[in-house]
Amino acid sequence: MKNNIEEQLELPCGSMLSNRLCKTAMTEGLSDELNRSTDELCTLYEKWSKSGASLLITGNVQIDRRYMERAGNVAIDGKQSNLQIEKLKKWASAAKINGNHCWVQLGHAGRQTDARVNKVGLGPSPIRSRNVAGQILMPSYAPKEISISEIGSIIDKFSYAAKVCKEVGFSGIQIHSAHGYLLSSFLNPLANVRTDSYGGKLENRYRLLLEIIIATRRSVGPNFPISVKINSSDFLKGGLTDQESATICKALDSKGIDLIEISGGNYENLAIFRGKDALNDKNINEAYFLDSSKEILNTIKNTPIMLTGGIRKLSTMNDLISNHNIDMIGLARPLCGLIDGPKKLIKKEIYELPKYEDKINYPFFLRWLKIFRFGKVIYKAAILLWCYDNIINISKNKPFDTKGEKINLINIIIKMYIYEWKKASSLREIKSRGLVYRQNF
Repeated sequence: MKNNIEEQLELPCGSMLSNRLCKTAMTEGLSDELNRSTDELCTLYEKWSKSGASLLITGNVQIDRRYMERAGNVAIDGKQSNLQIEKLKKWASAAKINGNHCWVQLGHAGRQTDARVNKVGLGPSPIRSRNVAGQILMPSYAPKEISISEIGSIIDKFSYAAKVCKEVGFSGIQIHSAHGYLLSSFLNPLANVRTDSYGGKLENRYRLLLEIIIATRRSVGPNFPISVKINSSDFLKGGLTDQESATICKALDSKGIDLIEISGGNYENLAIFRGKDALNDKNINEAYFLDSSKEILNTIKNTPIMLTGGIRKLSTMNDLISNHNIDMIGLARPLCGLIDGPKKLIKKEIYELPKYEDKINYPFFLRWLKIFRFGKVIYKAAILLWCYDNIINISKNKPFDTKGEKINLINIIIKMYIYEWKKASSLREIKSRGLVYRQNF
């Protein structure tokens, strides 16, 4: 049987990817106290560079330090010091050591800003995110409504950060417009109730995204890959629908971008964790967002499409490429345990990536907690914490869990809670006030 994942892919800008597998963005939490790149990030990405994937996409690199998804995000916020430039160059070099691409995911956390860093996020409207995990583990606050002048600043910050990424040696960028962060919330009618040119009808809600793409393309030129990550659906009643997402992707298709990555859900919905569709209560075992992407796949004519979310079997990957107009396969969590998974798939040494999430559970005497909503949320979200812990251990050249046999749900929650608290308390020189961080300069 033909192994489609081995095939090269030429992007619209002319860049070539050597195969169809991508390590998609996962938040790393490894920056220093000024949100600069670190040796740990270089170690991590050098190892992922040797994974066999043709493309790596970094975790959230924020364009504004005041509004971060985690305290340990790297940020490219305004003019960079010579030291930060050198640190970014070192990261880019390590991440491409095996000849693969590495693209930087640029984002703004918006109303999902880590409250440990800043209690008041930024949103299209002052509507609090009903973050299902956040309401249990950390409170969520109403964001500040973004002004027209601030919108202009955000466009400039995205385009400037993209230019820096090109100059330091990264091979492309991805604009994060999924999962409920700032650009995603502009698309979501539940979060965006503006009455100006950035709210209301759909073309107004995606106006900011298009303006960022246009400014970014102007900044990096025609031959540098630009990708967009977008939800196939928010999976929320009244949120962004699959039909609306297809309309947005049709607009993106006309703007000369190089890859559209399709994901789904946000932190107001458990779909983001395990592919559970809140609209029909359906549990999806693999390729979580394929069904909700059909409108997009029937609409796009020019731009390659990457599907991410729960794809594990080689047979599924080959079928997606052969029969569903999918050009790239996005992989994430498996590469936190089986780093060389892509290489093994290509060589047919394995035919399925591990589903580590299936091995997570409460201790036997606490499994009754899954009866309650908060217990279900923690259970579903625990795979993310396991990934965080493995990423940290890999970056420090420490032993890490390769088989999913050391997943202790209670221990991992406590361990990562302490880690995030320490990261937030170590930050410096941010004009914000959070549950942990206080402006200290």
